[in-house]
Amino acid sequence: MCSATPNWAAAQEPVTLSGRVMAMGAPIGYAEVVIPSLGLGANTRDDGRYAIVIPSARAQAGQTITVVARRLGYKPTTVQVALKSGVMEQDFNLAPNPLQLGEVVVTGAGTTSTTEKLGSVRNNVPADQIVKSNEQNVVEALAAKAPNVFVSAQSGDPGASSFIQIRGIRTIVGNNQPLIVVDGVPIDNSAKSTSDFNPHDGGYSGEGTVVTNRAMDLNPNDIESVEILKGAAAGAIYGARAGQGVIMVTTKSGHPGATHFSLRSSASFDDVNHFVALQTRFGQGRFGVEADTLPGRDSAGVFVHGQCDDPGNSICRRSWGPQLPAGKPVFDHSRELYETGHVIENAMTISGGNDRTTFYLSGENLDNNGTFVGNHDRFNRTTLRVKGSHAWSDQLKINANLAYADSRGHYIQRGNNVNAVQIPALRTPPEFNNLPYLDPVYQQHRSYRFQHPTAGSLEADRGFDNPFFALNEQVNTSAVGRVFGNIGAEYLATSWLKIDYTLGADYANDERLEGCAISSSDVCNGGRVIEGKVVNYQIDHNLVGTAQYTVNPNVSGTITLGQNLNSQNNRNLFAVGRGLVAPTPYKLSNTVARDLPLDYEIVIHRESYFGQATIDLYQQVYLTASLRNDGFSNFGRLSRRPGHRGDAHAERDRRAAYERPEAGGRAETGALQGARSGVRPRPAPRPCGRRLHLLQHQYR
Repeated sequence: MCSATPNWAAAQEPVTLSGRVMAMGAPIGYAEVVIPSLGLGANTRDDGRYAIVIPSARAQAGQTITVVARRLGYKPTTVQVALKSGVMEQDFNLAPNPLQLGEVVVTGAGTTSTTEKLGSVRNNVPADQIVKSNEQNVVEALAAKAPNVFVSAQSGDPGASSFIQIRGIRTIVGNNQPLIVVDGVPIDNSAKSTSDFNPHDGGYSGEGTVVTNRAMDLNPNDIESVEILKGAAAGAIYGARAGQGVIMVTTKSGHPGATHFSLRSSASFDDVNHFVALQTRFGQGRFGVEADTLPGRDSAGVFVHGQCDDPGNSICRRSWGPQLPAGKPVFDHSRELYETGHVIENAMTISGGNDRTTFYLSGENLDNNGTFVGNHDRFNRTTLRVKGSHAWSDQLKINANLAYADSRGHYIQRGNNVNAVQIPALRTPPEFNNLPYLDPVYQQHRSYRFQHPTAGSLEADRGFDNPFFALNEQVNTSAVGRVFGNIGAEYLATSWLKIDYTLGADYANDERLEGCAISSSDVCNGGRVIEGKVVNYQIDHNLVGTAQYTVNPNVSGTITLGQNLNSQNNRNLFAVGRGLVAPTPYKLSNTVARDLPLDYEIVIHRESYFGQATIDLYQQVYLTASLRNDGFSNFGRLSRRPGHRGDAHAERDRRAAYERPEAGGRAETGALQGARSGVRPRPAPRPCGRRLHLLQHQYR
């Protein structure tokens, strides 16, 4: 009895598998070491050390298990280990992986695969490339990072949108922007102009201010990697919303080991390096006739305006007058509006954890002051992120991820617009000084077409606003408060069945204000206020079960079934007020008349079911078949559930050449073939009210 006791106690002890992961003689941090059959794993610390505790109930002496070590950029290494009680040492030495074979790829909706098993092209943008681009907008940071991905910026103004197209334009009436998914949850990336809520004034293309796309609320420093899905490959996974492709963003997480602190500060300065060339030889006038720019008095001594105090006088609209005399002061209206701008960013992260719990905290503040004189073209962003995970047991792991963004933009009017900045400046005659923009005597708005305002000129039309008046007296702002994130759980029901659940939400409130002064020109004359808000709310539920099967050592695969529920709500409430009672404030209550308010709401409910089956044959051929059925509340009754199917095969030839290029005398890339098909959802056959009409454009 006494001799049996120590053996019984030893059998109940857990097994600790530990060791070190190296590459070319140096330790590798943040490498993943996993035991697939047991669903256990750990990440290495900075010194390359790892430790996995196998509970006694799941460890049997002499049992042989497969252990895999992997990290992005290196070939995964697999070893067979025979368990024994106590502490076991198992080191790994990883080799560089230029072809990225064996790397785990997030394919969306809770599914993963390895690179060589994909039946479509993989486009991955790692974190270091995003950080090195030093872009404020995550979308802009993807420029020139992947083939067939076109990124264009609206302008160089602070807070300007960046638009992305994957494989070109798909529709001429709908939205060509891809779906953006952050940590498995779709987020809003809309861009809406305040001028869109003032349909009565009309206008030319490009009028108004720049628009900020909502992906700007993401902190680029939080991004771990970006995967881009194209075409039917995206539709088979995400359904109708992925008709223009999918951009999947994975944010950084904490890792076991010592707590890490990082502080990143950067500053850059911007200057305009190209200006429009303007003539300075000829003065204000037309056909060589000089405009009379001087005021006078009549026979009774009463003040009389000159020719250029009447915006309707055609002779004052041009700079086609006589040649200016030598010594006449002239002004460079192309350069006078600009100064040196700056971008200052401060970002901090704290991360760490142990074998069961990890955490990641980050904060960022961005201040971008543009190149126009003053502080009226500025974009500020403050972000916070809290992310963590905890292994509740060997079978259950829970995680949470919450981000907050406060984005504030101060914009300027642009385009072919008499209330803008650049067009009035470029049209100003060279001898007219735009400063001061307020008359020194009466403190009234002066411009080259209304040069001598008086006390009674407050509400007079100036023809074109003085550019400095537009810069300093207008208000064009956006203030966004946004919260988005998710909670989730991973449950290992058995050694072959894993269940993943994610519940995510995205809420943003965008308050807008456009205000024109009383002395503004044209449609803004008398003063105008556009005030309102854009509210976007989205909640997403995703439940996925994945079963692994093995027929024999040469035939294996997975079967995945899932459900996705999504509810999206977009509300816009705007009003336009005309005729300011007092010069300030720019409030609807300070206006004489108001247009009918614009108040509409778009609500879309989506219900989706999907399945995917894979089979791996002899580690050479990989087949995938997928099926998805979507339901949309905004589609017609006859076509509310469009289906999507996908099939792909990847064939891996000359495996030895992948692993040992020298075996064949030269490196071989093998063959990768893929074929997919997808069905685009059909919109309602006829509009069912204004709301449905607005929604149809998203899917044509």
